[in-house]
Amino acid sequence: MNRKIVRLVVSFAVAFAGVHVSAQVDETPTKKPTLSQAEREAKAKVREQRHRLKAKADAELKAKAVDINHASKAELLKLPGISDTFAAAIIAKRPFRSKTELVSKNAIPQGTYQGLHSLVVVR
Repeated sequence: MNRKIVRLVVSFAVAFAGVHVSAQVDETPTKKPTLSQAEREAKAKVREQRHRLKAKADAELKAKAVDINHASKAELLKLPGISDTFAAAIIAKRPFRSKTELVSKNAIPQGTYQGLHSLVVVR
């Protein structure tokens, strides 16, 4: 019985020491290099430009997106991964409140949805 208690105390001590050592190792401060004002402004300009380009690309994609509640079978067939069967299922299971209902209403499988979710909208 005494040996069990000693082993238990020793194992807790070892575990506590390991946690304490790992906590000390993680506390080492990392020093980031300081940027000059010109470098910060250049980075901000690049970020702003990326943001504008992404917004423009998103707007173009949304303008080209197919409305799954109103699209004809021919328009649906132009989408990647949509076969005659899937197009017929989409038309039969209309109306959709969100594009995720394509999967929840079993119109198309999840893998097909992943390939076209950015190309469809619900209006």
